[in-house]
Amino acid sequence: MGKKGGGRVRVKQVGPKGPPPMVNPLADLAVPPEEMIHLPPKPDSNITHVWPVEETFRMDYKTFSAIYPNYLDSNKTVKHGRRISASDAIPEPSVYEIGWALQALNIRHAVQPHKGYSRDAESRWDNEGRVLVDMDAVANALGSVGDAVIMGNDGAFDVDDMPNVVGDEETTTNGASKKALCRRLARIIPTLAARKRRMEDKKRDAEEEKKAREKALAQAKSGGGKKGGGSAGGGNQGGTNSKKKKRQEKTVIFFF
Repeated sequence: MGKKGGGRVRVKQVGPKGPPPMVNPLADLAVPPEEMIHLPPKPDSNITHVWPVEETFRMDYKTFSAIYPNYLDSNKTVKHGRRISASDAIPEPSVYEIGWALQALNIRHAVQPHKGYSRDAESRWDNEGRVLVDMDAVANALGSVGDAVIMGNDGAFDVDDMPNVVGDEETTTNGASKKALCRRLARIIPTLAARKRRMEDKKRDAEEEKKAREKALAQAKSGGGKKGGGSAGGGNQGGTNSKKKKRQEKTVIFFF
């Protein structure tokens, strides 16, 4: 007798088991990692620089009043946050310049360079940050409301024609207001050495950029004239070439 089951055939599968792996049809269109654009990481908006430095760990600046650069910026409108008149304001004050001016007045404050102003989306890109100010210390620096500190640039008493908005009426026990502080800061900031250097560098960069544009425009005009002349000559040459081609076509010999 033969072995049991000797007539059966055993089939063995050769090759990978299961369905074939999925292939991404757009894999060839993917951008290589070395060619990808990597944006810089978003800065931490909670970074805070306290002044005086020795009060870094004990100053409770969360109760301070906020001053944004837009409050003093003459390039901003009331809608975008300007709090003082355009005649008293200054162009593009930075948050650090506000901090240095407060140091000159010996006013406790905290600089937060990466905070944004909700009323002006552009300030998050071109002039971000805010300064938290101890309004109680402002009273000692500015005095009462009747002090000449809050006079306008023309010497008149309170020439500010700006309407009060929420926060402008914040005063200390001695009567010093946030608007009076903003006017005082707008006077001090232009006298800062760092401010003068920054504005000079910006002016020089603008002049260099203007000269580069004018040079590029002049080169484009001169190059365009030469190209135009060349195209005219090219047109004549094209005409002679077409005549030669016609003559050659007449003398073509066909062989069979």
